[in-house]
Amino acid sequence: MNIKSFRAAALGLACAGMLLQPVALAAPQSLPVMDVALQDNGSLVGQVTSDQGQPLAGTPVLIMQRGKEIARVSTDQHGAFAVQNLHGGVYQVASAGQQGVFRLWAPHTAPPIAHQELAFQADRVVRAQGGASTFSKFTGWVKNHPLMTGGIIAAAIAIPLAIDEVDDDSSS
Repeated sequence: MNIKSFRAAALGLACAGMLLQPVALAAPQSLPVMDVALQDNGSLVGQVTSDQGQPLAGTPVLIMQRGKEIARVSTDQHGAFAVQNLHGGVYQVASAGQQGVFRLWAPHTAPPIAHQELAFQADRVVRAQGGASTFSKFTGWVKNHPLMTGGIIAAAIAIPLAIDEVDDDSSS
């Protein structure tokens, strides 16, 4: 196989890489969905505890829906929290190094298997948290935009090869 054939094959593979979805990168990690009943006023109640079962006071709890922050609260001295005025639907809840996906049911509509409150048990307690690092923001973007990432990588390979091919043809 000569150099021109190799370059053409590499260029073809790079272009195909731009068009094909990178399945391994695009597959989201799925978390099990847990059913939880909302209280009468649309309140989600829960508790955050340490791995020894001790309540964690002042621990932030983040409620999100479709990637948008809905509420952020902190636990009280008993590790308890409550978020008011929520509607039925699927929410992501994160606290104390844990996260989960929850199907919240409007008051008096939850199936019998639904939990009456959320319980988070911390694997570890992070005493001080800064903002996300630039690297973690970048890797998050890459994970959330697999087609764009694949296209950028393929273009970074294909464009120099195409320019080199044009230079070789014009010099012949």
